[in-house]
Amino acid sequence: MIDTFVNLEECLNNCLLHKLSKPIHEKDYHFEYQARISKLDQYFPKLLQILEDADFRELPEIGSSTLYSLLILYLELKTEGPWNTENVNAKDYPAKLDDIFKRKYNITFQEILFKDDFYCAQEVFDKCIKELHQKMTLDDFKKYPSLIEVYCLIIKDVQKYNLSINPITVLPIALLLVDDYITPNKVKGLQCCTLIIQCLNSDSFTSGNYYEVVYISLKKNIYEKDIEVTKALFTCFPDFLQILPQDEKKKKLDDVYSSAIDQLHTETNLYRKAACFDFTTKIIEMHGIHCVKKKIFKDIICDNLDICTNEGVYEILIQHVMQCLFMWIRHCWCIWKLPTDQKILSALIKTLYVAKDETTVIQLQQLISTLIKLCTEEEQKQIISNLESVPKESNNDFSKRINAIKELICT
Repeated sequence: MIDTFVNLEECLNNCLLHKLSKPIHEKDYHFEYQARISKLDQYFPKLLQILEDADFRELPEIGSSTLYSLLILYLELKTEGPWNTENVNAKDYPAKLDDIFKRKYNITFQEILFKDDFYCAQEVFDKCIKELHQKMTLDDFKKYPSLIEVYCLIIKDVQKYNLSINPITVLPIALLLVDDYITPNKVKGLQCCTLIIQCLNSDSFTSGNYYEVVYISLKKNIYEKDIEVTKALFTCFPDFLQILPQDEKKKKLDDVYSSAIDQLHTETNLYRKAACFDFTTKIIEMHGIHCVKKKIFKDIICDNLDICTNEGVYEILIQHVMQCLFMWIRHCWCIWKLPTDQKILSALIKTLYVAKDETTVIQLQQLISTLIKLCTEEEQKQIISNLESVPKESNNDFSKRINAIKELICT
């Protein structure tokens, strides 16, 4: 039986795509792809025969140690890439592996990490991750393009596994991808980070300061302009900040809020600006009253409400700006002062004049009435008096909108 598993390991080693001599992006074609096709044709039928003849239950320790390699091969064969596309038979190989395991053990490879059986799922997962990290180092991970995809496939369902996730052992490949200059790798890395982080909790970073490594990788990508990177980062970052040790959370939120404000101040791409507003809304919700320090926030709101008077900008941006302002008012209303902040009120009223849809009109009326109610009684009277002076014949809809605000103030 020992000889059987030695032969199995030999077949596995020859079926896997070996390290490329050059990183994948440096050449359109790599000779290793053709070499692997020949090896698969030679060794995969032998592998199937060994699996038919062997019984993993008879030597569970050896079986478990081999199972993780089989899982990596199975997932590699399911990946999409030039290392698979030229072999017409390869697309059927995963199904053949599944068929054998379903008949013999009543389980498919897709189910291996979801439950224990004649093996320990935690052990298989840990060995998979260890094997991937040993190969995919900083210098070599781009020479293992198929294993990048294997890692992503494993992490894709990580939230469904009933396993213990150690960020120090599971996150490094994701962070390598996040730090890469190739955009698709960044996006994959951020997506994997999100899935892993959502499995963690506030106790996951209590020993040591590995969270600093994660934080640095995420923080520097705030300045990446690619919209897909931005969306992936802004999904991941709040989840990460939420589980930081309590004594670190405020400091990190201060830092991230400052960076988010900087991006809102300088960004010109409307779609990325909208994503930045959504991210800032999440940070304000988490950071609360501490956000009052950044007085430039109110200038940013005014500037963006002003550009929302343009119809094209309005369609893209208005909801994102208003939701952010709503969140800011909820937590930072105490610093609102009419003498210094009335430009926000003016910008909201100007936006109300051009508003197209009823939902936005109602939201603007709520914002305006809320800000007016935060004023002193004398200031409220003065504002209402000014609203009375709006010429009714200028725009009948606008007059109705202003009257609705006055009713909201009086209720």
